[in-house]
Amino acid sequence: MSLTVASTALSTAWSEFGVVAYTAGTLADEDACVSEVESKLRRGTISSTSTPTETEVKRWLQRAKQEMAEVRQFTWRRRYVTTTLTAGTYRYSLPPDYAGGRINIRDKTNDNKISVVDEHVYDTVFPDPEEVASGEILVACIKNLELWFAPPPNSADVIELEYSRTGDDITATDFSWLPEIERFRCCDFALAESFASLHLWDKANYYYQLWERGVGKAVRSDGKRRWSTSGFRVRSVFQA
Repeated sequence: MSLTVASTALSTAWSEFGVVAYTAGTLADEDACVSEVESKLRRGTISSTSTPTETEVKRWLQRAKQEMAEVRQFTWRRRYVTTTLTAGTYRYSLPPDYAGGRINIRDKTNDNKISVVDEHVYDTVFPDPEEVASGEILVACIKNLELWFAPPPNSADVIELEYSRTGDDITATDFSWLPEIERFRCCDFALAESFASLHLWDKANYYYQLWERGVGKAVRSDGKRRWSTSGFRVRSVFQA
């Protein structure tokens, strides 16, 4: 028995909507975050030859951003993108920073919302999408990191996708979608990692605790926002 591994990658070009960036404030970008870490580390200029190096600090900042996106559930984590489909093609790749979970799809060409169904339901109704006549899209499903439509579109339909991002942005230096308080928290995480790399464990633990306390406050804040938007009513027994 054998398995032939795919030699080509499925790639779909997505375009993000214009976005409103949070106020730049003190920490406008990744370089400003590095300077914030540098000022608290107090070991001179962070560079390619320092300990830690600038590359390491930026890597820790990027990880902190992804950790933030993982635990934060409020609206700023959502991303809106569009793509133009190809007539007769039913398979498309999801954006590379798709974090899993709920998605919303709108067919802008036909002014219609596309229902997202479980993959088992999709396979039961459309076991072989290639045999389905092209037409207006009715449903979609997620298979791994792919988006499958049925029926396949019969024209170059434009669709809009709403999804949760991982925080691992195509532009790694982009912190504009994070409120500034979250950027300061990312610096706390980078400082903890910096002191750990220097084997200064007491200071590392202090900043780890500062980071965890800040994330905890953020999670509770999200919970209060969701609670208020539901009219302070329990929507299910699991919220009781």
